[in-house]
Amino acid sequence: MSSDDLDGAGSINIGSGSIDPRDFQAQQVSARAEHYLAVLVHESTSEDPGHVPFYEESFVLIKAESQQEAAEKATSFGKQQEASFDDEQHRPVTWKLKQVVEVKPLEDDTFDDGSELYSRFFRNYEAYRGMDPITEDE
Repeated sequence: MSSDDLDGAGSINIGSGSIDPRDFQAQQVSARAEHYLAVLVHESTSEDPGHVPFYEESFVLIKAESQQEAAEKATSFGKQQEASFDDEQHRPVTWKLKQVVEVKPLEDDTFDDGSELYSRFFRNYEAYRGMDPITEDE
C-alpha cells in the first residue's frame, strides 16, 4: 500500500472490514464545568477619621471548568461587588475586595437536604470565637 493510499480522510480497506484513520485521532474533550465555593472578604473603608473598618465574609457559588478558572471568576465577582456611597451621616464609604480567602470544589454538589457545601479546619478555637459576627438584630 502506497503513502498515497493513506492520504485523505478515507477508510483503509483491510479485507472484510475497514479502518477509518479519524478513529485514531485525539478527540478534543470538553472539560465539564464543576461547582466551586469561593470565600470572599470585603472591607469597608472611609477617609472619615472616625470610621471603624467593617468586614463582610461571603460564600459564593461558582461554576468553572478548573480550579484556576474558578479563582479568576471569584476575583472578578468580588471586584464587581465593590461600591462607594455615602452612609447615613453622609460620609463616604467604599467597599473593596480585601481577599479571596479560598476557592475549592464543593464537597457535595447534589444540593440535597443536608448536603455539605463547605468545611474548613482550624486550630485556634479562641480566635474563631473572637471573630464576633454581627447578627441581623444589630
